[in-house]
Amino acid sequence: MQKTIGLVVGIAFVLLLGVVSVLSNNQKQVEQEDMEQLSVETHNFKKVLAYENEYMGNNSNITNLFNNLPLSNYRDLVELEPDSHTVVVNYNASGDEKTVIYNATAAFVLIKNLELVDMRFSDQSYVITRENVEQWFGDDFEKLIDPVLFKQKLQNPLMDSTVTDWIDQYTK
Repeated sequence: MQKTIGLVVGIAFVLLLGVVSVLSNNQKQVEQEDMEQLSVETHNFKKVLAYENEYMGNNSNITNLFNNLPLSNYRDLVELEPDSHTVVVNYNASGDEKTVIYNATAAFVLIKNLELVDMRFSDQSYVITRENVEQWFGDDFEKLIDPVLFKQKLQNPLMDSTVTDWIDQYTK
């Protein structure tokens, strides 16, 4: 009888260690994925497709979109100006042009009636219009909703080049 109880306790202990180990590894994986979402280089656009919307007036949708784009760990207030189809995103960090390009493009691709994104950083601001972004991508703009094309047409080229031409086009 004692051997059986000891065996059951031993098996339960091993199973408990296994469960704790699996949960710990899952938590580490989630934390790693969250960290990857903070960088333009490793961001997974597929994870923000849930925020696609025809209209920019949904405050929680826009806020959650910017909560899941690069530099979200430095994001402050998000303000919507529905009359002008504008979103103002405030950051508690210095401006990063690659992030500006990435986040603005993602916002325009996902929010169909968004016309202007104003990103305000501690050292500078960037005002980007849908028209300028559409001109940069031409006929490919509508196709950017596909995560593979988003990576191919935006994310990879952005990592492989200087951003001067991009930012000049986006903010002209």
